[in-house]
Amino acid sequence: MGILTIDRNLRRCVLCRYWNGAIGSTTIQVHIGGSTFSFESSEKHSCFKKGRGMVTTAIQECPYFLPRYYD
Repeated sequence: MGILTIDRNLRRCVLCRYWNGAIGSTTIQVHIGGSTFSFESSEKHSCFKKGRGMVTTAIQECPYFLPRYYD
């Protein structure tokens, strides 16, 4: 799809601890200052909270969100 830039406070899969296990996003890049991130919006990985084998896209939002990146 394309490269998206989002704020670190959005509850998206790409920023979640449960998305793709210990690896997380393979396309994410932190911007200077650390308050925004860029990533490939079509990236897909497994969510380890929603259920085994449940594949979600980087831009999806979820009630189980737990931030991977802290201040």
